[in-house]
Amino acid sequence: EYLEAAGLQSYLDKLGFQTVGYGCTTCMGNSGEVDPGMQEASEQGIVTGAILSGNRNFESRVHPSIGAAYLASPPLVVAGALAGSLSHDFESQPLGKGRDGKSVF
Repeated sequence: EYLEAAGLQSYLDKLGFQTVGYGCTTCMGNSGEVDPGMQEASEQGIVTGAILSGNRNFESRVHPSIGAAYLASPPLVVAGALAGSLSHDFESQPLGKGRDGKSVF
């Protein structure tokens, strides 16, 4: 509700972000499947990772195929998703360009 009240939900919807649940609803893959490439990587022994906003962190917290999970504030979760990589350096690498052509951090 607070995302709608802040006028943000419509923009997040356009980017593909929705609230899928709260608490245990989102644990252990209950919020849906991961990208097939992540699933395949996990099956090959590669440690895959995710960034989430929550109050607990443990292996497979997001999905059984996700070995590493990092806790962050909701805005940083969105920024991490936009960056597309857990190795993104938010201090030195922009997330993109604004309408004015300037880098957005």
